[in-house]
Amino acid sequence: MILVTAAAGHAGSAMVKGLVDKGYDVVATDIDPKVKDLPGIKKALVGNIDDLEFQKKLIASCDQIVYIPPVYNAQDDMVGNSMIDLAVQAKIKQFVLISVIHPILTTLLQHTTKRKIEEHLIYTSMNEDLPYTILQPTHYMYNFPPQLVMKTNEYQMFFPVDQKRVAWVDPADVAEVLTKVVADPQKYDKADYELVGTPRLSCDDCVDIFNEVTGKHAKATYVPIKTFLDEMHVTDIASRVALTHLADTYTKWGLDGNTSVLEWQLGRKPTSFRDYLKRELKL
Repeated sequence: MILVTAAAGHAGSAMVKGLVDKGYDVVATDIDPKVKDLPGIKKALVGNIDDLEFQKKLIASCDQIVYIPPVYNAQDDMVGNSMIDLAVQAKIKQFVLISVIHPILTTLLQHTTKRKIEEHLIYTSMNEDLPYTILQPTHYMYNFPPQLVMKTNEYQMFFPVDQKRVAWVDPADVAEVLTKVVADPQKYDKADYELVGTPRLSCDDCVDIFNEVTGKHAKATYVPIKTFLDEMHVTDIASRVALTHLADTYTKWGLDGNTSVLEWQLGRKPTSFRDYLKRELKL
């Protein structure tokens, strides 16, 4: 039985779908009760993963773990490290961490906490022989919401829209790699993979592709980060700080990577931004 954490989120639900479609038995957990509605899962556990007793319940439900850290959680590293320690005690046969590309980047709060989880996982594995794999996806394509852009004719973003800043990855491609990893824990033990699907694209590039695919005349619009957070009703302090770090980093540098590792793991070219849009819009 494979446990997937943060399973009701965009990334988590994609991982669950990939596993279920391949016939794996999945226990899905999230603080959001909507996790119960995920198709094909064997069991849903609703609760706060920050709680030690709930973590113990999760560990008891599985023999493999796909750990997706909670989004912008101020206790991210402590929560993840606790799950790793409990996995060792339970002799879990594989711990797969869905991390981030370049966790060494200190200007991104969610990257620095993931680095601490990766570090604890590696040290623990060397001492306790916990089989693990680390997947490091770049910026997920779901951050461009095609249905919303269809409706509003606009893609709003909080970093420069005319500069090639971000490399993207299709969450379904990451899920496909995940299914290979869980199928052979020994082969993928102690491996970490940077998963990048595209070269760097600007927001204008993304909207141009969207317009070519749909025949629409949408535009990319820059929105200051504070305005974006307020309009999205983001009031959680950790989330506001992390997203502000992200906006500042993407404005100054962006986020880049190499697509070859993902291509090697998939055995094919990664999904392009154009093909992602066609799939999501059923075109």
